[in-house]
Amino acid sequence: MEATEKLSEIQECLRACPDNNNIALESVPAPTQEIPGPSMSAENCNLQKALLFINDDPVGMIGIWGPGGVGKTYLLKNINNSFGGMSLHVIFVTASKGCSVQTIQEEILKKLRMPEGANVESQCQIIYEFLKNRSFLLLLDDLWEQIDLQAVGIPYPLGIVNQLKRKVVLTTRLRKVCGQMEVREELIVTCLQEEDAWQLFKEKVSQETLSSSPRIETLAKELVKELKGLPLALIVIGKAMYPKTDPIEWEYAIEHMQRSCCDEDNPLSIENIFGQLKFSYDNLRSDTLRHCFLTCALWPEDWEIIKADLAQCWMGLGLLDECDIQRSYSQAYSLIGDLRDACLLENRGNWYGSVKVHDVIRDMALWISCGCGENNNNWFVRAKVATEERFSIPWGKAEYISLMLNGMSKLPSFGNDHGPMKLMTLCLQNNYFDGSIVETIKNFASLTYLDLRTNLLKDIPEELCSLVNLEYLDLSHNPDIYQLPDCFGKLIKLKFLYLQCTDIRIIPKKVISNLKALQVIDMRTWRAYRGGGSINYNPAIFQELGTLDQLKAAGIEADGFTEYESLRDVAANLPIRSLIMGSLKETHPLCLSDILSADFARRTLFELEIIWSKMEQITGRQEPNYCFGTLNKLFLWFLVNLKEITWVGRSPASVFPRLTCVNVNSCSKLEHLSWTMYLPCLEQLEARFCDNMKEAFRRTVHHGEITSTGQESSSASEGTFPCLKQLRLSDNPKLITICDPDVTFPSLEQLVLTKSPELIRLPFQIHSLPLKLQELQFDDVECWDRLECEEGVKSFLQHCLKFGYVSEIS
Repeated sequence: MEATEKLSEIQECLRACPDNNNIALESVPAPTQEIPGPSMSAENCNLQKALLFINDDPVGMIGIWGPGGVGKTYLLKNINNSFGGMSLHVIFVTASKGCSVQTIQEEILKKLRMPEGANVESQCQIIYEFLKNRSFLLLLDDLWEQIDLQAVGIPYPLGIVNQLKRKVVLTTRLRKVCGQMEVREELIVTCLQEEDAWQLFKEKVSQETLSSSPRIETLAKELVKELKGLPLALIVIGKAMYPKTDPIEWEYAIEHMQRSCCDEDNPLSIENIFGQLKFSYDNLRSDTLRHCFLTCALWPEDWEIIKADLAQCWMGLGLLDECDIQRSYSQAYSLIGDLRDACLLENRGNWYGSVKVHDVIRDMALWISCGCGENNNNWFVRAKVATEERFSIPWGKAEYISLMLNGMSKLPSFGNDHGPMKLMTLCLQNNYFDGSIVETIKNFASLTYLDLRTNLLKDIPEELCSLVNLEYLDLSHNPDIYQLPDCFGKLIKLKFLYLQCTDIRIIPKKVISNLKALQVIDMRTWRAYRGGGSINYNPAIFQELGTLDQLKAAGIEADGFTEYESLRDVAANLPIRSLIMGSLKETHPLCLSDILSADFARRTLFELEIIWSKMEQITGRQEPNYCFGTLNKLFLWFLVNLKEITWVGRSPASVFPRLTCVNVNSCSKLEHLSWTMYLPCLEQLEARFCDNMKEAFRRTVHHGEITSTGQESSSASEGTFPCLKQLRLSDNPKLITICDPDVTFPSLEQLVLTKSPELIRLPFQIHSLPLKLQELQFDDVECWDRLECEEGVKSFLQHCLKFGYVSEIS
C-alpha cells in the first residue's frame, strides 16, 4: 500500500502543476504479474523464511533446492503472488534445462513488455537500464547450471543498495547450482511429513473412494507411505486411484510402488520417482491415450502447448481417425481432458487454450519412450536447448526426433556407419533451415511425419518429394515458398499437408488431384494478408480438390469476387474448414447466406476471416434453414467501410449457434457489436482499432441492427453474454463506455480496457457485478482513477486490477 499512497501523492502533484502538459510520464509494466494456481498457507515455514530474506535481510541471492516434484515451483509461484504492492518489480522466469543468457534475457524482456535488442549485448543494456534504479525481485525457476546474471543485464551488487532491493531467488534440483550461483541463503524443500502427505492424498482420492470398502483406507495409508511424501507422486497417484474401489487394485498399486524402488539407499532417486509415476501412465485406459501422452514430450520443457497443435500432431501420427475432422478434434480435446484428469497434463488458460507438462512428468515420458532406463535411443528430444550446445544424434536407432525451437541452420552429420534408418517422426519447426537440409532428410526413407514449419525454405526441393512414405508434411510459415514442384504429386501417401502463410502462387495441374490419400490441406497463404495478388491456380484448384474422395478438411482463401464466385460454384463438394475472404472491392452489402451457399460447406466451416474489403454492411437476411452450425471463430479485419452488421428476420444465435471467438480489428467506421450479446457459446471477444466506437454494446439497438421482432424480443428478456469469459476492448480512441448497466457478464473472467483514452465509465452496478472476474487491465493507475462507477463497485474490482498494455490476451 505504501507504493499506492506514493503514487497518489505524485498524481496530486501533477494535477496541481500549472503546466503539466510538459511533464513526461514513463509507462512501465505492472510490478507483479500474479500467477494463477493454488495458494500456499501463509504459515508455511519455507514461504515465511523466503519472504523474510527478501523483505528484511541484506542477502541478495537466495536458493531453493530439493528433488524433482517436491514443490519448489509451487513455493516460488507463491512467493511471486505475495508481492501485490507496487514497490518491487517481480519478474518470474522459467529457466529449464539448457537455458542460456539469451533465453533468460528474452523471457525477462517479455515479462517487462519491452522490445528485444539486436543481440545479447544490446539486450543486456536494455534490461540493465530498466532495473538499475528500481527495486526488483528476479525469480528463476528450474535452474540446472550456472548463468552469468550480469551478462543478462541484472544490476550488481545484489542485496540492498542505496535503499534499493536487488534480490534473486532461484530453484534447482542440484545443490551444486546454489554454490555456482553464489547463493547466500538456502532453503531446502523436503518431502511432506506423514500426516500432511495423507491429507494431500485424501484430497485427490476423495472420501467416497476411501469409504467404499472397510479395507481401502488402511491400504491407502500403506500406499502413501510407499510414496515417501513426494507431493507430485501423491497428486498423480491419488488421481489414478480415484475410481478404484476394489481392494485388489489397491494391493496391486502398493506392489507396483515396491517393485519400482530400484535404489533402496536413495528412495527419492529420479528412477524411483519415474517408477512410481509410471503407475498413472500404466493406468491410462488405452494404448492410444498412452501414446498421445508420450508425444507431449516432443515439445520443450515447460512449454505451453497449444491444444490445436497437439490435436494436429496426434492426427498426423495416426492416433485419431474419426470420419470427419471436427470429431477428430473433439476426440483430441477429450483425450487431453483424460490426461489432465490423470494429472499428467496441466491446463493453461489463454486465448485459444494450451496445456503444459510438469518437467518431472515430461522426463518420465522420455524415460518410458527410451525403454524405462534402457536408453535404447528410440526417442531423441533436444527441443529449445541452448544454441551453443553440441550433440550427436543416434540416427540409426531413433524413431522419433525433435529438434524444434533451437535456432539451428544445419543438422548434425550422421556419417556412414548408421545402418538402416528407422526414423518415422522428425520435428524441426522453428529453426533456420533452408533447402540444403534435404541432403540429410532424403536419407530417411521410412519417414512418415515431417514438420518444417517456421523455417527459411525458399522452395520445395525435389529430393523432398522422394520421401514417398510421408503422410504428414507441414511447410507453413515459410513465407518465401512460391510454388509446388511437378514432382510433389509423387507423395501419394500424403494425408496431411499444411501450407498456410507461405507465398505459394503456382501449383501445376494435377499435382493436387494426384494426392489421392489427402485428408487435410491448408492453403491459406500470406497473399490475402498482403492485400491479394496474382496466382495461377484458382479456380482450377477448387475443382481438383473436389476430386479427392478422402478429403476431410480444407483451408482456402478467395481473393476478390471472381475467386469467391468460383469457390461458390464447387463449394458443395468441398469440406471447407477454414476460409479467408479478402479484397472484396465492391461496397454493396455482403450477405451471410451467400457465403458457401451449399449446406454441406456451411456444416463444415469452422473458421471464417473476412479481411481487406470495402463492403459497408454485412447482413443476415430472412432465408429459411441457413445456419453456420459448426462455425467457431469469426475474424473481421481491415473492413474500413463497414458501418453495421444487420439482421433481418433471423437472430445471430440461430445463424451462429456455436460461435466461440469473435475478433474485430481495424473496422474504423463500425460503431458497436451489439449483435454478439446473445450468442449462446461466445467465450472470447476482441475489438481493436475501431475508431468510431463509443459504446461497444447497446441493449436497445438502433439503425436497424436487428429488425425482426419475434426471436429478438425473447432474447431481449434473457441475460446477455451467458458464456463470455474474455473481453478485450483496446486501441479504440472514442470509446466512452462498454455498455449500459443492464448488459450483464455472468461468466466474465478477463476484461482488458487499454489504449482507450476517452473511457470514463464502467457499466457494473452492485446488483450486476461480474462475480467471476479475475483480471481487469488498464494502461495505468490514472486510467482507473478517472472511471465513474456506482459506489462500492471499485472496491469489489480492486483485487482484479492489472496495469500495462499487452498485444494479445494471455
